[in-house]
Amino acid sequence: MADLSTSDRALNPVSFLRARAAGWRWRDEAVGVVMVGFAGLVMVAALPHLLPGTPLVHLDQGRLHAGVGFIACALVLFLLQAPVRALVSAVTGSVMLASIALFAISSLAPMAPDRRPDLSMISFNVLGFNPRGADLAVFLASEAPDVAVILEAPALHDDLDTMNAAFPYNAGCGLGSRCDLAVFSQHPLREVEIIPFFTIHGRLLRAVIDMDGQDVTLLAAHLTKPYHGNWHDQQMDRLVEVLDGVEGPVVLAGDFNSQAFVRAFRTHLIGEADMRLASRLQPTWPALDALPLSMAGFAIDHVLVRGEIAPVAVELIEDPIGSNHRGLLSTFDLDGR
Repeated sequence: MADLSTSDRALNPVSFLRARAAGWRWRDEAVGVVMVGFAGLVMVAALPHLLPGTPLVHLDQGRLHAGVGFIACALVLFLLQAPVRALVSAVTGSVMLASIALFAISSLAPMAPDRRPDLSMISFNVLGFNPRGADLAVFLASEAPDVAVILEAPALHDDLDTMNAAFPYNAGCGLGSRCDLAVFSQHPLREVEIIPFFTIHGRLLRAVIDMDGQDVTLLAAHLTKPYHGNWHDQQMDRLVEVLDGVEGPVVLAGDFNSQAFVRAFRTHLIGEADMRLASRLQPTWPALDALPLSMAGFAIDHVLVRGEIAPVAVELIEDPIGSNHRGLLSTFDLDGR
C-alpha cells in the first residue's frame, strides 16, 4: 500500500483511497481463500454426522487432520487481521480435537510400562504383492515375537520355510491358499477357526494361544474400507458377536481400515464389545519412506485388549519393508491389570 502523508491525502484523496482499496482487496482476497478452505473443512467435519450411514461417513476418518487444519486456518486468519473468523476457526478445531481427546480418555487401555512382558506380538499388513517377501520373512524370524499376525499373507507365500523354521505353529493363509490372514506362533495354537466375514474368505481368524498353560484368545481381522457398501458395518457386527462368546484375556489385532474414533468403531468395539485400544492413535498408513512424514498419516491398524491382560508397550515398526503399512510391535503382561 502506498505511503501517503497527511498533506498528500488532502491534496490527492482519490490516490489515497485507491491505495487503501488495493490493500483491502489483497487482504480480503487472502481471507477469502482461507475461508474457502475453512468451509471445506466444515463439510468434512459435519457431513458424516449429518448424514450417517452414507458413503460420506468415511470423511470422519480425517477429523484429526481437519481439526489441526482449523487451528492452522485460525493462525493465518489472525495474521490477516480477521480476528472474529480466526476465533470461529480456532473454536471449531478445538472442539474437533477435544472430541478425540475425550474418546482417548475413555477408550485407551491403561499401559503397564514397568511390568515384565509375557507375550510379544507383531501385527503387520505386509501388502499382498510385496516384492520384498524374503526380507519380510527374515525380519520376522529375527525379531522372533511369540506371535506374528500377518495380513495380506500371500506376500510370504514363497518364504514359508523361513517362517516355519522360526514359528513352528501356524494357522490361516500363506500355506498355499489364496486368502488373506496368517498367524505364526512359537506357542501351540488351539481352537483355530476361520470365521465367515462377508467378503474375501479368511479375513477373520480366531485362535487360542497356549502360553505355557495360560490361554489367551487371539482374534486377527482385516476389515474392508468403510465406503464399500455396508460390509464394514456388517463386519463390525460380526466382530461383536464373536467377542461376546470369548471369555478370559483377549487380543484383537489387524487392519481395520478405520480410525478408532469414528462412529462404527467406537460404538461396536469400544462400546458393545468393551474392548480397549492398546495401540493408541499411531499412524500406520500410508507408510512413506520418511518416518516423520508418515506421522501425518492415519491410524487404521490397531491392537485392542480385554480382560486380565495389560499392554506393556505398542510401538511402530520403523521400516515398512516394501509395504504401504507400518507394522506394530506389542508386548503384554498376562498377570492382569
